[in-house]
Amino acid sequence: MPRFRETVRTLLRERLLDAAYEAVADRGFDKLRMAHLAGAVGVSRQTLYSEFPSKEAVGEALFQRELERCLVGIQAGLDAHRDDLRAAVEAAVGFTLTLAGRNPLIRAMLTSTGEDGLLPYLTTRSAAAFATATAMADAYVAEAWPAVDQVARELAVDAAVRLTASHIVQATASPEESARRVADTVVRIALSTGREELPPGPAE
Repeated sequence: MPRFRETVRTLLRERLLDAAYEAVADRGFDKLRMAHLAGAVGVSRQTLYSEFPSKEAVGEALFQRELERCLVGIQAGLDAHRDDLRAAVEAAVGFTLTLAGRNPLIRAMLTSTGEDGLLPYLTTRSAAAFATATAMADAYVAEAWPAVDQVARELAVDAAVRLTASHIVQATASPEESARRVADTVVRIALSTGREELPPGPAE
């Protein structure tokens, strides 16, 4: 019985987040109302608040879910280029920027205003997202490219995450061009140890 209740709760949570996603994509996070969200799914406000105690909690959950989906795509890009560090970084960053450009939730984040909007999750309240993305990328690079010195690896991963977020918030070039620029910077940092054992690629 506990497992059944857990499954039902998970399904309800996903239904609520799906409804919130559609509402935010259509009207923006600023106009999202908890009462409307409960009505869209057909549950009471009490049930909604038992899952998400506030509108901010809904925003955090939406952002975390999109981040997790993005990380799956990033890993696929890295897996496709395990023999070439530059190509792997470029593919992962390119995927992220392209997804951000097409994702209505990300667009809603970028066009929302004030502390009640979603933009702070990409800027002032993005510490948890950075930590998740950085930890995943650091573990992957440590396994796939063990020749990269630990200090250089940590600096390179941090640069990749922060530069990608910067290009999402304020795009100044196409996703392809931005991905190349980020890859150039990241590989330059990774090679700063002077080691020669990195996989061959255009950077070398």
